Amino acid sequence: MFASQKATPTPGKMEARKELRLHRADEERIRAAAAAVGLQEADFIRQAALLRAQEVERRLSLSILPTDAFEAFRAAVEAPGKVVPGLARAARASKGRLKDAG
Repeated sequence: MFASQKATPTPGKMEARKELRLHRADEERIRAAAAAVGLQEADFIRQAALLRAQEVERRLSLSILPTDAFEAFRAAVEAPGKVVPGLARAARASKGRLKDAG
């Protein structure tokens, strides 16, 4: 059999429906590929869509920087903090007025 990634579907009843239009040649490729891995066409299409969604989510969660920019970022993060008097006063004055949205 083929080595394949598995998408973990959301548990529970499937209620949403999607319809798609395909060229006949694409439909035949999907049918053959689904059969080759022992899946129904709908399951094959659903897994493929979920795997692609996971890939997009992973890419959206990454920040890619050139090495020199990353090193500058790391140096800034690791540098000792500085007190900004006006900002510190504003933070003290607003204490208790602002609430975390979380």
